[in-house]
Amino acid sequence: MQRRHFPSILLYCFGLALAFSLVFNGFLLYEQTRLRSIYEYELGNAVHPVDLVVWQQQLSDCKRANQQKDSLILQLEQLPNATPGQTVKVERNSNGVMKN
Repeated sequence: MQRRHFPSILLYCFGLALAFSLVFNGFLLYEQTRLRSIYEYELGNAVHPVDLVVWQQQLSDCKRANQQKDSLILQLEQLPNATPGQTVKVERNSNGVMKN
């Protein structure tokens, strides 16, 4: 076998690797474009101004409920060790925080 065929085999392998690389990169670009268009479609159809107002209201309701629960937990932590039959009078101030 003569050595003059050796460079042509290297060029053939290099060309084949380049072709596979171009095909693979094209596939990745296609998938990225397709996923981006799906994401933009879902994003455009999902959020409406009314939904945002409702979401903000629900968020403020949750914050208020969590503050009330936190104040109740704090109040229960600060209560003296009471006997099982003893009752404690608890009142709420204007902010909804409980006090003795």
